Amino acid sequence: MQANAQIEHYVAQLGADDFQIEAIDAHAARITLDSLEFVLVVAADEPSFFQLMLPSVWQAGATTDRTLLLETANDVMNTIKAAKVVIYGEAVHVSVEQFVEGPQQGVALIPGLMELLRSAVADFHERLGMGQAPQVH
Repeated sequence: MQANAQIEHYVAQLGADDFQIEAIDAHAARITLDSLEFVLVVAADEPSFFQLMLPSVWQAGATTDRTLLLETANDVMNTIKAAKVVIYGEAVHVSVEQFVEGPQQGVALIPGLMELLRSAVADFHERLGMGQAPQVH
């Protein structure tokens, strides 16, 4: 697996800033912070755009009220405008998407965006608890 030039730039720059980061495929890197695993996605053909995701932050169960789950996701997105909350199958994921002038600007934004995602997760957990199953990060 060869990471694209944008991912390599993010890995080098964030690694130099003492972030624990590694390329996981051609378009993505994993950033580990406080036992949380964020995923950074940057396409080779779109270096001015990236997505930072915190996957599987909450697990639904058989008894989960899906209407309440969707309402909570919408409430969190309305509170933290930049965060996107996606329910896919039984898992809830949060992400933020950003357009930047290039990877250098993206590197500067990553720490703040990680905090934004952590705030969205905290808000989600405050509203619904920790979920039906252990978190997998």
